Amino acid sequence: MTTKPNIFSLATKELSQDGFFTWLLQWADNDHSKHNQQLNETAKDFVRLLLGKSTDFQITKVKAGRQWNNIDIWAEINDDIFIAIEDKTNTGEHSEQLERYKQIVQEHYKNKRNNLFFVYLKTGNESIATINEIIKKGYTVIDRKAVLEILNSCKSKNEILIEFRENLNLIESQTNSFNKLENIISNWRAAEGFYLKLQEMILPEWSDWRYVANQMGGFLGFWYHWQGTNDIGEIYIQIENAFEYGIKLVIKIADWEPSTETLYELLDEIKPYAEKNGISIVKPDKYRAGATSTLAIIQNAFTVDSNGHLDLDQFVATLKKLEQTLDEYCTDK
Repeated sequence: MTTKPNIFSLATKELSQDGFFTWLLQWADNDHSKHNQQLNETAKDFVRLLLGKSTDFQITKVKAGRQWNNIDIWAEINDDIFIAIEDKTNTGEHSEQLERYKQIVQEHYKNKRNNLFFVYLKTGNESIATINEIIKKGYTVIDRKAVLEILNSCKSKNEILIEFRENLNLIESQTNSFNKLENIISNWRAAEGFYLKLQEMILPEWSDWRYVANQMGGFLGFWYHWQGTNDIGEIYIQIENAFEYGIKLVIKIADWEPSTETLYELLDEIKPYAEKNGISIVKPDKYRAGATSTLAIIQNAFTVDSNGHLDLDQFVATLKKLEQTLDEYCTDK
């Protein structure tokens, strides 16, 4: 079954998304209710979402635009509200841009508008660790699920809104398809969904994930549970999803004096702890001593049933055994 063409699955640049959200904000102005009342109400609900306001908050005047002082989207609401929006699809913030935008707005609107709102709007997937850092910078994070809750309730037949909504729903569906291991190693969004689920199941402040470039083509990595030793460096847990080249759970070492001999010695030392905790670890095909190196690979970490469904509870149990292994080894060390 083929799906009909969708402009937003083709126009994937952030500027295209900027255009949609600016367009939607402009629809929230009272004057546009006569053109399409349902779209006007949905736009107002979107503004309330950005402001964290309840459904009884009145919106009368809205002026919105793009790329003011490099701020993706801006909106003046009623007589005393300004919203600065950093709009992201799959990329993240960089170069302290959020701090700069906040300062620009505060200086420009001093004694002009007293209610300033700063929003980080992300329709792609992002690590919980990254989101927490953005919140610390004074931004409200609005994610895809929150946007979809507004758009999915809209009864308007407007084709622009429908196409954008369909594309976002597709991204959400793909992200949630991580129940099958095949999806995780073949679909980038399913892999991200898997990592997001793991962050929910373990302590998210311990973990992070993102793309890692290397000479082999890179991988989507997930890492957590750093443990320091007195005389070696830091060891930690990492998942490496190289997609068509496979996925593996490994023990990594960093902040150390690189040495192949040390890797062999550490593997021999850690193996008894792993065996005691019911997991089997082996060396990679070839040791490479670098700034960070793979110390060991955990065997049979990803178990599936006859339908290819990943046993997520079993995988988390393996992670807990691996945590215990590293804890015990480092304590004795």
